Amino acid sequence: MKKALLILTSMLLLLSCENHKQSELVTLMDITNVDWRTWHTQYMESGTSLQLNVYSESQSSSVQRIIIESNDVEYRSKILLDSTLAVPGRKVSVDYYYTLPIYSEKTEVTLKATSYDMVGRSMAYSLVLYVKAGSQALRSIDNVTLYSAASEGKSAFSLKTLQPEYIGTDSTAVAFYDLLSEASKQAETLSKMWQSKSGILFARAENFNFSEADVQSIESIWPYLQKSATIKELKADDVLLFGNTEHSLGVIKILYIADEPGTLNDRYLFSMKVNQNYLDK
Repeated sequence: MKKALLILTSMLLLLSCENHKQSELVTLMDITNVDWRTWHTQYMESGTSLQLNVYSESQSSSVQRIIIESNDVEYRSKILLDSTLAVPGRKVSVDYYYTLPIYSEKTEVTLKATSYDMVGRSMAYSLVLYVKAGSQALRSIDNVTLYSAASEGKSAFSLKTLQPEYIGTDSTAVAFYDLLSEASKQAETLSKMWQSKSGILFARAENFNFSEADVQSIESIWPYLQKSATIKELKADDVLLFGNTEHSLGVIKILYIADEPGTLNDRYLFSMKVNQNYLDK
């Protein structure tokens, strides 16, 4: 019985090796700077730097293109590398350095490598990682001055430049701006009201700790806040979260509101922290 089992096992191994040799295109991927037992059996830390190695071999053609992708529920599908080789070869090895994002909760991450040869064949290989939640710092921008819409100053704020700007004729080109109401215009006072037509939403967050805010804290509270494209009755010490329908993009703390005689120097002074994970999305 043992002899028959040994013969059967040997035949299966031989068949497996023969099929591998006959495969027209082979793709393999490994993480070379982390012990395989770590990412096979343990949760990895958010923000871990990985060195990925993709090996591809074509039996009857040349490998000419390698694509590496990541996919998870928080950041969705992203192409990390799309490389067309200047010198295609039958055996190709490509290294790619990748840093895991900071996740708001435990997350399953799939990394997939796909190779293409010169006759149109493709072959993919995937790795599945399990990643811990982590906290990521927000980018701080201090002492921002936003002028009244009735002044001659910059009364809008851009999330592209992260600076105040003149509003111009297209209000959707900026993140938000000071809104001049009819009552404030007549009284030559600040409206103490901001508005967005670019998809930005505001929410007041009483008792939110601005000084200790990080990506995880603003993301965790954002779904439960009441949001609006217009925020009214602004005052010093207000803490405002802002974002879109899916994610919080940051938090603002109003430090001072200057409503002086006339309109020329009416302004808001605030500090903000922005979530750079989504600013370009």
